[in-house]
Amino acid sequence: MKNCIAIDFACNDPDNGNFAGYAGVASVTWGGIDCDLELDPYGGVRFTELRGAIRIHRHVFKIEGYRHWLGNWCWNRYWLPRSEYRRLIRLLAKNGWRCTGGIARWAEAYNRMARLR
Repeated sequence: MKNCIAIDFACNDPDNGNFAGYAGVASVTWGGIDCDLELDPYGGVRFTELRGAIRIHRHVFKIEGYRHWLGNWCWNRYWLPRSEYRRLIRLLAKNGWRCTGGIARWAEAYNRMARLR
């Protein structure tokens, strides 16, 4: 998707691939580079797919597209406009998600933002 940033959520049941409605692990992807975010890899928080949007931490974010079962059946990818992506990243940081892997500069900036909240 042009002018969008992809974020993958592990929001599907690992036993059958069905949408589980919870997410605790995510991966931000741009230009072939991934940065991993974790809240709770064993359950997470309520996560909902809506028509043209996703909802997490009681906030709705517009998406431009999606793809289910990306890589394996546990992950779904959502493409967000840059402004929605920035809102989402700030919300995840505010709610305790931590960057656990990826580009050091991005991870350090993200974790610094998360600590300030």
